[in-house]
Amino acid sequence: MTRDTRVVLTGGTALALALTAGSLLEWADWVNIVLAVALIVGTGVLATRGPDRRESRSIPPPRQQPEPEPVPAPQPPPPASREVTSVRLPSSEGDIPFTLSCTVQWYQLAHGHPDPGVLAVQAVLHRAHQAARSHHPEDTGAVHAIAATLSHPATDSTNTVRAWAAEVRVYVNEEHRAYLRDMAALRRQQHLAKLEIANERFVREYLTDEVLTSAGSTVVWWLARDKSKVEETVDLIGSLARLSAAARDTEVDEAFRSLVPEHLRPTARLDQQPGLDNGFAEPGLFVVDSSGVVTGPDEVPDELLPDPADERHALFGRDLVDLLVRHDHPDLAAKARDRYGVDDWSSGPTPDNADQHQAS
Repeated sequence: MTRDTRVVLTGGTALALALTAGSLLEWADWVNIVLAVALIVGTGVLATRGPDRRESRSIPPPRQQPEPEPVPAPQPPPPASREVTSVRLPSSEGDIPFTLSCTVQWYQLAHGHPDPGVLAVQAVLHRAHQAARSHHPEDTGAVHAIAATLSHPATDSTNTVRAWAAEVRVYVNEEHRAYLRDMAALRRQQHLAKLEIANERFVREYLTDEVLTSAGSTVVWWLARDKSKVEETVDLIGSLARLSAAARDTEVDEAFRSLVPEHLRPTARLDQQPGLDNGFAEPGLFVVDSSGVVTGPDEVPDELLPDPADERHALFGRDLVDLLVRHDHPDLAAKARDRYGVDDWSSGPTPDNADQHQAS
């Protein structure tokens, strides 16, 4: 019998006793009705709430059984391994290789080869060659790229082993690194030299085409460099005019010749010599010394001609006279005769009689 059943029976018994007492004692009808309703309600409340709550508190929840732990999968055997050291790998620069050192690991998938380690090493090195060929020796990311490629397991061409590489080390040896440093420095020097040449060419073109086109343009350019030095620029107009003329391979403009320093002015000019109607001077001998002084035909220094006192130069004197006569310079021919005594010869000298003349 459950607790709810006992509560209901108790309530029913109490109701029956109350009604019996009311009949015997002749209670009023409304008293019997109220008493009956109260007993019925109280019994219902006790039956629906009290017992379930108390029973729920007293009955502990069923204990859950722990789930069984999964059985761990069996661990695979450790892979076989083999050390590989100092293997050359081609780079994008054919003369500069990489050097590879690593540990090749593999699992054997099929039997039949007496040395599967050789197949594993060959497969890893083949992949290393393919990966390294696209990288420059100076590429700092080449090590990581090659290591990432080799660390991925892959089967060989015969499907005998599944191989990969661990502890990958890729480097360029010191000799080749020094070569790369020298080449990089040389490339930088060449690039800098090209820039310097281009800048020099630009400056020359600028000076030739825009600055030194005339004496006035040269003066303006010089003044623009320092606008406060007006008087100094005025004092340099003669020199700037000479600079402009030299850059254009011409004479100093007439308007600026008086500003050229006295010691730099030429004492004679070719266009001042008497000449032809077309403006060119007659053929003649002239000398220009280091200061720009022009010496005309009447002022030829004696040191430019052989010494007439030396009898070995007699033939030269005769040839000079003949040459001047043939070129219509009788005045110069007469001077040459007087200098070398050509008139004393009875006939034109030949190499033989010149030697006889020298012997006499």
